[in-house]
Amino acid sequence: MSSELRRKSVNEVAVTQYDISVIPNDFNITTIFNLIDSGAVEMPVFQRNYIWDKKRASRFIESLILGLPVPQIFLYQKERNKFLVIDGQQRLLSIYYYIKQRFPLVEKRAELRKVFDLNNGIPDSILFNDMYFQDFKLQLSKSENGEKNPLDGLRYNTLGLYKSNFEFMTIRCMAIRQNEPKEDDSSVFEIFSRLNTGGVNLSNQEIRACLYYSDFFRILNILNQNSIWRNIYGKPEDGKFRDVEIILRLFALLCDGENYSGSMNGFINRFAKKAMNYSTSEIEYFENLFTSFLESCSEISRETFATKKGEFNGALFDSVFVATVDRYYKEKSLVGGKTQPDKINALKKDVEFEEAITHSTSHTKMVKKRLEKAREYLQ
Repeated sequence: MSSELRRKSVNEVAVTQYDISVIPNDFNITTIFNLIDSGAVEMPVFQRNYIWDKKRASRFIESLILGLPVPQIFLYQKERNKFLVIDGQQRLLSIYYYIKQRFPLVEKRAELRKVFDLNNGIPDSILFNDMYFQDFKLQLSKSENGEKNPLDGLRYNTLGLYKSNFEFMTIRCMAIRQNEPKEDDSSVFEIFSRLNTGGVNLSNQEIRACLYYSDFFRILNILNQNSIWRNIYGKPEDGKFRDVEIILRLFALLCDGENYSGSMNGFINRFAKKAMNYSTSEIEYFENLFTSFLESCSEISRETFATKKGEFNGALFDSVFVATVDRYYKEKSLVGGKTQPDKINALKKDVEFEEAITHSTSHTKMVKKRLEKAREYLQ
């Protein structure tokens, strides 16, 4: 990971006032299942795989059948009748799988995560494939005196008189909606980090990819696999998508850098939301533009864009990118010729530029200074 990215969380400490609504809903189990099955409730791509074993899932289902209290679930309302799960994914998927009467095999769960994301559910062709799933019968322990639990071994369709208890049991679901500010969904970043109890530290790009996913984001993921880019950034691909975030930032600074202010995170969020409306031709142009820039850098070593410690410096790279590509972007053409490493090395020796790419790199003054200096040397 680049040192510049590690510093970002320290440099961007800010207090933002949000106007949000928190709407409590007591959904019964049937309603919850239908919301998941219809795709109205989405399991964010950045959340971890389903990790509960059958015993733990069975205990949860038993609690619902017996009417015992269970923890509330938090949802983020993206739009009308469209929600993201903030906290409660394991419980929701346990309900979903039990009603479907199929339980996912441990070794297939990472693959099923991708299938769920693509289809907002599991297609029957996979659900009833024994290579992915097994039957879901409740697996419950005997009582202390050795008596069998009457629910042990029951499937959803064999619950009998217990079925109505299960279906009409309610769970408190807190739907959170951001009212202000309207230009982005910035509150969800705070909400996810503060409410999610899954023990997973979520990166900004992981959350962003769920909120603003579009054809433009799909192209970012493709560009991230470019061999020249991988050589410059370093391998393997970042599991938290920080490398994808840098590519997104490049385009944000290229298109809207003159209006940069506030935090880098908020700036990128606003651009990501704007990019959702890009046409197919605009997206194809951005793809070709980035590729042409990389080809112009094909003879430049990875060390050129690295810190003295050998780590990739995103602030240096985005400065070179914007300064080099800006003219072509305004002409709606592609980068021609080769980017000269000697010019980049001269830029790196500039005292003001060196400070701008190593200290408070997300502050407005430093962002504008490094872009200004890069244009001096490279244009």
